[in-house]
Formats: sequence, structure tokens, C-alpha cells
Amino acid sequence: MSSGKTAELVNSHCLEHIMALSDRQDIVACEDIVDESGRKLWAQGQKVSRSLQEKLQRHKLARPLESALTVEGGIVSDQVVAACLELVGKNPLLQRVAGSVAARGLLTEFRNTPLPGPFKLLLTSARESDLASYQHGLHCVAITAGIAARLNVGDNTVQQLLLAALIHDIGELYIDPGYLRSSARLAPAQWNQVAVHPRIGQMLVRELTALPAAVGDAVAEHHERLDGSGYPAQRATAGISKFGRIIGVADTCSAVIMRSAPDAADRLIVATKIVPEEFDRAVVDAVVTPLQSAAGGASAMSGDDCLERIRGIAERLEKSVVVAESLAALQASRIAADIGGYVLAALKVLSKALSATGALEALGHDEVKGDGRLLAEIALVAREVDWRLRNLARNVYLRVHLNHDGKELPLVLPLVDTLDSQPR
Repeated sequence: MSSGKTAELVNSHCLEHIMALSDRQDIVACEDIVDESGRKLWAQGQKVSRSLQEKLQRHKLARPLESALTVEGGIVSDQVVAACLELVGKNPLLQRVAGSVAARGLLTEFRNTPLPGPFKLLLTSARESDLASYQHGLHCVAITAGIAARLNVGDNTVQQLLLAALIHDIGELYIDPGYLRSSARLAPAQWNQVAVHPRIGQMLVRELTALPAAVGDAVAEHHERLDGSGYPAQRATAGISKFGRIIGVADTCSAVIMRSAPDAADRLIVATKIVPEEFDRAVVDAVVTPLQSAAGGASAMSGDDCLERIRGIAERLEKSVVVAESLAALQASRIAADIGGYVLAALKVLSKALSATGALEALGHDEVKGDGRLLAEIALVAREVDWRLRNLARNVYLRVHLNHDGKELPLVLPLVDTLDSQPR
């Protein structure tokens, strides 16, 4: 993205997505594309080709490129609605969450919501470049409609909410796809590159559209959590808007439902409730309540494997507590000490969640090892605690890197490494 106020180079990753789309569909300049000195690089009405990419790599633009292009045959709201309704009809869990008459009605009304030109271009690029990412957005729209219907979100704002759900991950087009598509475990420093996408999305809304600020705020907040454990700004409670709270839950649920695993309902329930302070309870209940009867699957892990996994996570928790206590007691750095205290509080919550399962005690009995349903619950809790430890490591790294210019990073890296260590 190039800024309309200060000329910048066009983001190379987004540009590549747009160029890839131009190889398959006609993209036309809807205005002259001009560099910061006023030199015309591309004429209005001219079809985009790879030669434009070469020019843009050498020049800064006076106005954002995204606002100067239009894609012929690009995505429109009718297609979004049709795709969402098709997903609801095919996925049993999505049917439970978003299959009500009220939810379908909200989705149908979204046909009347025009997509801003720049986002029509970007969404079409996302669909063509990474179908999974676009599908995630569709799932999020459907789930958001289900939540909005159960919470009776006002008719005058619900379409803005659904639009925010559709575009919430649009900032990922500006991220190195190697980080997004890698099957490898990203270290906190690498995750730092991905964590900026909500802010990028908010900037796109502000600079490229006349949409209400609530839409951009929701995009910026969809990874924030009420307990301050989210990113990129570590906002908490009152700092997260109603829209942001709803899309945060919808985004989490979409990622689980899309996997279509046999235990998806159980995973979703555990993911949204294991740390009660993370999400708005009313929003969570709007999704979880219709899924309760679909939960209760069996574990694919053996009792011995499950016990080994739990023991490894418990040991990691204990080691993390020791390192965090040492950091919290550090008098040489108030920032590092505060982070140590913040992590200790988070670890206390995770330890409580793990202990509540009675996993370590229960798995010592042979009869429990043969209880598939109990093993499933224990395995899911273990999975979520492992994920929360990794997320906590990323959050600490991001907090120090962004808020304190990274100066305290050497002090907190031992804690980051302990939290992010590979499970056994």
C-alpha cells in the first residue's frame, strides 16, 4: 500500500498478488497512475500488465495504487452471499451456528452492501491467490451472521459488521506469503512479521474507503483479547469494540470449523472457554450453545501418548513459571519485571485450566486410559494449553519489540524460548 499523504513504494507482496490476478482477469486503471513527481506511469483505461510492475518497483506513487485500479468480473456481494449460504448448507457445524432463518436473513440482506472498489480488487486477488484465505473470510461472515442474529445486533449496523468480517484478514495480502503458508512452526521473531496484518487492514479501510471507523476498528481488533493477551496492540476489555469482540470469536471459530475434523465442535468449545477472560462470554455462548449437542467425540490418542503429552506441557509450564519469576524479580529493568509479572498471571490461568481436567492424576489409572471421551477432553485441553504457551511467547516478543523498541529483548528472550519450546 502506498499512502495518499506521504508517497511510498508499493508493497511488493500485494503487487505480486494483483499482477498474478491480471494474468487471468482484466485489471484496468480507473485513473492515471502518477508518481510522486507528477509523472504519468500508466494511463486511465489502460489494462494492467507486468510492465506496470516493473515501473512501480522503481517509483513512489502520489496516490495508493489500489484506488487507481478496477478488476473486471471481480467479486460482488451477491457472490459472497451465495458462497456463504452454500457453506452453511454443506457444513453441519456451520448449519448449527448460522442456519437459522434470522441468520440467513442477515446474510441475504448483505447482497445490498456494495464492496468498495479497492476491496473488490483485493478480495478477488485473495480468492485467486489463496482460496483457503478467502474461504476463511466467507466462514467468518457466516458465523458473524449467526452471532449477530442471536445477539440481535441492530439492523442499521449489522451489514457493516458483516463487511468487516469479510475483509478482516485483507492485510495478509501485504505479508510475505512464505510466513503465511509455511507448514513449519514459526518462531516469535518470524510471527512478528505476520502480527501486523490487522493494522494494515485498518489502514486500508481508512485510506482507501469512506467506510465508518467501526469497520476499520473491528479489522484492527480481531486478534485482540479481553485479557490483553491478543495482538497487535494488546488491547483489553473496554479497548475492544463490540464489532471487534464479535469478529474475534468468529475468526477463531472459523479456523476450527474449516478443518472439518471429527472433534471440531469439542475443539471450538475448548478453544473459546479454556481461558474465560479471553472472549466476550455472550458472543461465545452465541456460537457454543448451538454446538453443545454435537460435542463429545473420542480421542485418536492412546492413553500413554496422552499422558506423555500432558506431562511434557506440565513440565514446560513449571519451567516457564521459574523463568518468569526470575524476570519479575529483576530490579535492573522495570519493563522486563512487568513482563515477568504479566506472564506469571497468564501461566496461573493456564495451570488452573490444566489442573481442572485432573489429567495428570486421572491418566495414572488404567481404566481412564480406555475412556475415549475423557481422553478426548484431556487431549484437547493439552492442545489448547500448548497453543496458549506459544501464543504467550509471541505476545511477549511483540510487546517488547513494538512497545519498547526491542531494547529489553535480550532480557526476556530466555522466557520467550521457554514458552515456545517444542512439546515432547
